Amino acid sequence: MAVSMAVNTTKGATAALAEWAAGFRLTDAPQDVIERMKALVLDYLRVTAVGAPLPWSRNTRALALELGGKAESSLLLCGSRVDAARAAFVNGAYAHACDLDDTHVGSMHHAGASILPAVFAVAERENCSGRALLEAAIIGYEASLRIGLATQPALFQRGFMATPTCGAMGAALAAGKLLGFNATDMAGALGAAGAYAGGLAQFYLSGGVTKRLNGARGAESGVMAALLTKAGIWGPRDILEGEAGFFKAFSGAPKPEKITGDLGRGYRLMEVSTKVHAGAGRLQATVDAGLALTAELKLMPAQVLECEVGIPKVVQGRLTQLDPPDLQSAQLSIPFSLAMALALGRTRGAHTSLRSTDYDAALQDAEVRALSNRTCCVLDAWVEAGTNTEEVPTRVTIKLASGATHEMKIAHPRGSPHRRMSWEEISALFRDTVGDAMSSATLTTVLDLVSRLDSDVSVREIMRTYVATPEWLAKMWGGRSP
Repeated sequence: MAVSMAVNTTKGATAALAEWAAGFRLTDAPQDVIERMKALVLDYLRVTAVGAPLPWSRNTRALALELGGKAESSLLLCGSRVDAARAAFVNGAYAHACDLDDTHVGSMHHAGASILPAVFAVAERENCSGRALLEAAIIGYEASLRIGLATQPALFQRGFMATPTCGAMGAALAAGKLLGFNATDMAGALGAAGAYAGGLAQFYLSGGVTKRLNGARGAESGVMAALLTKAGIWGPRDILEGEAGFFKAFSGAPKPEKITGDLGRGYRLMEVSTKVHAGAGRLQATVDAGLALTAELKLMPAQVLECEVGIPKVVQGRLTQLDPPDLQSAQLSIPFSLAMALALGRTRGAHTSLRSTDYDAALQDAEVRALSNRTCCVLDAWVEAGTNTEEVPTRVTIKLASGATHEMKIAHPRGSPHRRMSWEEISALFRDTVGDAMSSATLTTVLDLVSRLDSDVSVREIMRTYVATPEWLAKMWGGRSP
């Protein structure tokens, strides 16, 4: 039975988080939280298999191996080993490589890509159990999501990304847990992470590949902050609320009660969405709507005269680019993603999932680009009212050349907390996604190990098992040795 921990909310947010993290035990968490965390771990392994073969992931791995480091933590799928900080960096790059990783709408944060690479790297280094990994992962998710909720939307409005900022803080606590930190050291690790936290959002406006490394930076920074603290190099123990601390730098109008309010009783990780489509979290419902419309009506793109998408104000000017120049911009474009979904729904059906390869193909498709330019995003009162810390709904209206008009409203996108994917559904996605990378027997073993993380599983056993076949690796690295 889970036991609620009493958190001293009269202290600052930094001390409250540090004390909670140091005292937290897996038995404090309800079983549904533990099961959800296991599902998020499995989803993380799934998305790394999608992200690892992409060019920026391959280049990140090659650079890490060139730089070297003590062989103590594994790079997923290929089995190469480097130091824990670089392993967290590379695996974080894999996880966030194609915007398929889990997301939390309210904090605007990808916790899985920043917390889990750090947790796996340090847990393998320290030869920790699956229970210890889950304990640390829950701490990292909770801390980073709560810090995000306490600072958003100001953090984003000031031009910063949550994943390398809030993610660094959560990853530091998670790594500290695996290293056996007490509350004082936890606070020092948070302070040290404050020296690393950063990540600007200019790529929304002018492009750049470094967005793909947001998870990598959060994970690596957290590991480094914890290891520095272990070495006696700690940071300010009031880093969140201090006069020149995180709140002042990234928000200006923080809500510290979002951190301390029900800490130890409520779990924000239950609000995390797992993605079906490889694009921004706030366009998932729009893609669902586009697929459903053309799956039902059997339309070709040329038959759609114009589209209108209802959006909340928070995405206006950020996710509304009509003619994206590259893959990253396309994955952050509601009009383009809708046009692509409308083009694919007729043949792929309403329940398909869209990957980065679909975006690559759509970028070369003149009909999709033309349809994207015939799409208008408008502020919508119904969508605004339904937008919350868990999801963004959509209203899509298409006008056909025939004069007919069709509308599709989706309140809860697939994978969101109100349409949460079950363990069985995520397992099926995992098998479908990773099936060409390893044998059926290996897949079954990985699924079994993750399902038993809260029992007698060793993290090193998972890392030894989750390795792709030589044939897949050769293809993945362009014929070069892995």
